[in-house]
Amino acid sequence: MKKGSLLNVASLPLLASLGIASVPVFVKLKVAILSTGDELTSVGEPLSEGKIYDTNRFAVRLMLEKLNCEILDFGILPDDPILFEQTFRQAQQQADVLITSGGVSVGEADFTKDVLEKLGEIGFWKIAMKPGKPFAFGKLEQAWFFGLPGNPVSALVTFYQLAQPALAKLSGLSTDKIAKLTQNLTACSAGKLKKAVGRQDFQRGYYYANEKGELEVRAVGTQGSHIFSAFNESNCFIVLEAERGNVDAGEKVTIQPFNSLMY
Repeated sequence: MKKGSLLNVASLPLLASLGIASVPVFVKLKVAILSTGDELTSVGEPLSEGKIYDTNRFAVRLMLEKLNCEILDFGILPDDPILFEQTFRQAQQQADVLITSGGVSVGEADFTKDVLEKLGEIGFWKIAMKPGKPFAFGKLEQAWFFGLPGNPVSALVTFYQLAQPALAKLSGLSTDKIAKLTQNLTACSAGKLKKAVGRQDFQRGYYYANEKGELEVRAVGTQGSHIFSAFNESNCFIVLEAERGNVDAGEKVTIQPFNSLMY
């Protein structure tokens, strides 16, 4: 077995057959999570007027459990600059990675950006992808930082595409295993896809083999960054290049079947 291999039902019996009872392993990654915004309410609590449920932290927690991370849940952080700095300091002392949701879009990013610049450095802020443009990455004094957008679809897509491989790398997973997390296939579009030139697009889709045995894919539901329901009927991302415009039926497109993180 190579360094960085997963210990699972396929590999552990092999070790057992050789009489190997223990092997050195990487320490489980500690990840602190929190959501930002006065408008948020935790799932399971009564929803008052003007509030919305904090679905992002709930979804991120589920995905981190799939990645076998140790999770430190800091809950919901209100819009208070002093509390922001205190919580960021506390989180970086306890965790290897801090993942936040919200507070990185234009007009709402001041607290997060100011604290990140004070306690570390910003790697990049905003990325040419849709959904997920307001994504932030940086390094605190003692922890890596991932700032997910506040919109539910954007948060999930950026976690899947950007945070997932980074966390796998930090956990010690080998390069070849990380590459397999997001494998691409080619399929024919079953219908027209709307796309503006300028950003790489990750549309939710459903792929299948047609009567000729060829892969086809169709877009599922409305592709808005606030509409999460399309994921329930999807099994892949339709990945459209930044320089590409609208796609006609029959054109070839790249698809990315969901991995186990989504199931």
